[in-house]
Amino acid sequence: MIYFSTGQAAKKLGLTVRTLRYYDQIGLLHPSSKAENGKRSYSETDLVTLEKITLLKNLAVPLRDIELILHQVSIDELLAIHQQKLQQKASEIQRALEHTHTLRNSIKIEGELNWKQLLPLVHNQPTTQSSWTDLPSIEESEILQRDMPKLENESADKWISIIKRIQLCLKHQRSPQSEDGQLIAADILLLSSELFGPHTDLEKAFWDIRKSPEASSSLNLYPIDSEVLQFIEDAIIFYEQHIKE
Repeated sequence: MIYFSTGQAAKKLGLTVRTLRYYDQIGLLHPSSKAENGKRSYSETDLVTLEKITLLKNLAVPLRDIELILHQVSIDELLAIHQQKLQQKASEIQRALEHTHTLRNSIKIEGELNWKQLLPLVHNQPTTQSSWTDLPSIEESEILQRDMPKLENESADKWISIIKRIQLCLKHQRSPQSEDGQLIAADILLLSSELFGPHTDLEKAFWDIRKSPEASSSLNLYPIDSEVLQFIEDAIIFYEQHIKE
């Protein structure tokens, strides 16, 4: 059988010598061999046990409880638990990234952080998916949950650009029927086509929701100024009328 010194075992497992000595002191893991001169040696079996201890510690199991379960849980079971813990952490990191995107995209729209608008979005996010289930079609609900442009998504940049262009039109008193307004209408229809595809009823439902601040908030969509929404509606109506002509 191969044995490792305390230093070798510590290095192999990424632990400190002090940690191994502490485990020995509290009776959590005694090295398999102790020489008369006090030199400790760890067997390969000891190293496996130390791996179990490390995994349990990473799962936030107190040391006093580790000894109780140490010999009742297999490595595979420990890895399965550890994997679940990592997936939970990954979900938390993903949510933190989405919140960061929300903050950055809000600044792009508002020019500053609008806490009044942002706080409800952050608090309401866990219920977003269930809100879409009010739609008649399961397929439509899945499309909206997956593809809807929200501020936490990096893909929202195109829509943010359109909102900024509309804000400039309003600032400089350019009408929805102006050349700029019609270019915006064409871009909106193109993006809507990419998002909704053949689901025209879903597209109409989305814009009806967008016109209602209450409905938008309930579905965790960043509220858009009523003037911007009116500009969009007027620009699209004028654009479609002239296309038909």
